[in-house]
Amino acid sequence: MTVEHSLADDDRHRIVAAVHDELARWGIDRFDAGAMADRHGLDLAVIRQHWPDPEDLILDALAQRPGYDTPLPDTGSLRTDLFALAQRMAGMVTSEEGRKLHGGHLIADTHIASVGVRRTAWRTRASSLGRVFDQARRRGELREDVDHATALELLFAPINMRALYTGEAVDDAYCETVADLVCRAVSTVDQ
Repeated sequence: MTVEHSLADDDRHRIVAAVHDELARWGIDRFDAGAMADRHGLDLAVIRQHWPDPEDLILDALAQRPGYDTPLPDTGSLRTDLFALAQRMAGMVTSEEGRKLHGGHLIADTHIASVGVRRTAWRTRASSLGRVFDQARRRGELREDVDHATALELLFAPINMRALYTGEAVDDAYCETVADLVCRAVSTVDQ
């Protein structure tokens, strides 16, 4: 949890950028706020004043990744909303910074404490993206039994696989194919 004291936008931006750099370099498991402050010329006391818990600092920085502040799609169709989300994920994970940040999320040992940070970051992100599925549900496009977090995993996993593991193209055609497959799996509308 962050402590509510004023922090200039420039200072917050520098700290978040430093966290992104450290996560890309060392991953979540080896993140160290003191080492980060030293490497980036930041005041550790200021960081600890605003983020007493390093996990909260990581979560706050992950919530401020590029593209995360873009408004959610509301195209009037689940299929095109999913396509827009797929494009957004593809753009992030194929960028140099996005590839590095995602690489820092890999879990080497499922019994370490930092697994909780990853889960919390994903659940927070999935929750915010859940509004896309709420819109589709109101339009009558979504089956009642669909869990939006699972649907998002179906949408994002193939994109991440290509971008991070096989190096194959993640272009608009691929994003459209994946979005179409997920839409068919969760939609009430005949395809």
